[in-house]
Amino acid sequence: MAIDPTNLRAAKLKFVEDGRLATLSALGDERAALTRNERIKIEKLPPLVWNDIVDNYSKNGFDSISEDDMERFKWVGVYQQRPKEEHFFMMRLKISGGQVSNAQLRGIAKIARLYADGIADITTRMTYQIHWLTIENMPAVMDELEQIGLGVKKGMFGACGDICRNIVSSPLTNIEPEQVIDPTAFFIEANQFFSENPDYADLPRKFKVAIVGHREGAQCEINDLSFYGVKRADGRLGYGLMCGGGLSTEPHIAQDFGVFVKPEEAMKVMEAVISIYRDHGYRKNRKHARVKYLVADWGAEKYLADVETLLGYTLEKADSTPTNIKGYEDHYGIHPQMQPGLSYIGVPVIGGRVSSDQWDAVADLAQQYGDGTVRLTVMQSFYIPNIKTENAPLVAAALEAIDLPVNVSSVRSGMVACTGIQYCNLAVAETKNRAKDVVTWLDANMKFSEAEHLRVNLNGCPNSCGQHWIADIGFQGCAKKVDGVLKEHFDVFLGGQLGSDARFNRRIKRIPAEDVPMAIKKLSEIYSSQKQGDESFADWVQRHSDEELEVLF
Repeated sequence: MAIDPTNLRAAKLKFVEDGRLATLSALGDERAALTRNERIKIEKLPPLVWNDIVDNYSKNGFDSISEDDMERFKWVGVYQQRPKEEHFFMMRLKISGGQVSNAQLRGIAKIARLYADGIADITTRMTYQIHWLTIENMPAVMDELEQIGLGVKKGMFGACGDICRNIVSSPLTNIEPEQVIDPTAFFIEANQFFSENPDYADLPRKFKVAIVGHREGAQCEINDLSFYGVKRADGRLGYGLMCGGGLSTEPHIAQDFGVFVKPEEAMKVMEAVISIYRDHGYRKNRKHARVKYLVADWGAEKYLADVETLLGYTLEKADSTPTNIKGYEDHYGIHPQMQPGLSYIGVPVIGGRVSSDQWDAVADLAQQYGDGTVRLTVMQSFYIPNIKTENAPLVAAALEAIDLPVNVSSVRSGMVACTGIQYCNLAVAETKNRAKDVVTWLDANMKFSEAEHLRVNLNGCPNSCGQHWIADIGFQGCAKKVDGVLKEHFDVFLGGQLGSDARFNRRIKRIPAEDVPMAIKKLSEIYSSQKQGDESFADWVQRHSDEELEVLF
């Protein structure tokens, strides 16, 4: 798609005054004039700010932190949390594919207990987020992370900032029969490479990657880049490639590039895809800097052609594009693995919030009954794998005893919530505590259908960290004046789904925050009474107009 510089929106978002594109390839260091973020990336490689934290800020206190370095903190996973005047920080970690060792489980629980508030939240990128850290304690926190292989000195900078974020995979890698290829070595190598290579610490914006053993193993539709396992008709194993997905305020569904990537060339292909984005992604407007906009403008064919030019050869074409793909969902409770005699337990967590004491208990159970590891999920929950099947009921009972039950209602198992107004400086509504209150009320006041999940996502602002666009029922926080006073409200979005028929949900109505539980109850009950056969919630929504859905409230 050609870009017309006379188009006002294009000029505002993509071009500088002399008609050049606002990209690294066109402007080089002149891009420093575009935004503050572009300037600070040129002046100092942002991950190097860790040295300033250790040598200066941890010793001289919060007031010594420069404004530019505060922004660079994101490259080592550190954000200032709300309220800013209290001078506390949040830290987000990088854990390849969400696979957490026993030592890491215990180490993260220890850090949260000693240096934070005793909570280690699970994020939608299969990693941890810890709150209430101080600048003075940052070196000690990082020393603890070093001991469990997660510190920046191990090359694992880059949990946030304009870099390749934590790479996600299927939490059931190597234990689910649907897997086509083992992606473990690939996602570990990729996570490390793009976390320590300075050439990729200066992307236009964040870049989110999924590397999975089969097409349904992750949310491929909403990642910037996804590799998914495929088997060709001749029996060869490799990866399909999708690019250009993402949520935020303008969601896009990733496009399948229709190629077959051999395992031995996958890293080079990934590097080429990200290099094209680094050099040609738009940098003038931060809201328009994600790769989804470049793919939408160029089209998959041109983007792929540029990747192949960089590689120096043409990639094999795919046999076909996968069809009849179901959207990703977690699986809770006890389930058999592909290994005879072994089972895994899926543990739903409301909004991903787990205490240090609970994590220590989980580590004990994983060590005693499994292989010691835990797998985090993109739905803010976790699995304990490799349990002898005869022991699985004992583990499930032990989990319930620490307030982590595995046999729960469909709304409890499908609830996702962003950080919200409690800690996030962008949020305008409470989410995590509200999610727990909503689930508690609904469990006490309604009977759910047999569906494994009713996917309810609470988001504190339009940026969709809580992924409200893909929920059955998504809530986007907002504020509305009532009798002259601003009060928390939510815009209600209905009917999102992933898979072959991926589509984002539709905004239907704005409601007061206190009406959220009753709205879920009413919608769930009406759906259950009206659905046709095995019709999904999203398909039920699809056959109703916005006006028909609005009156249901």
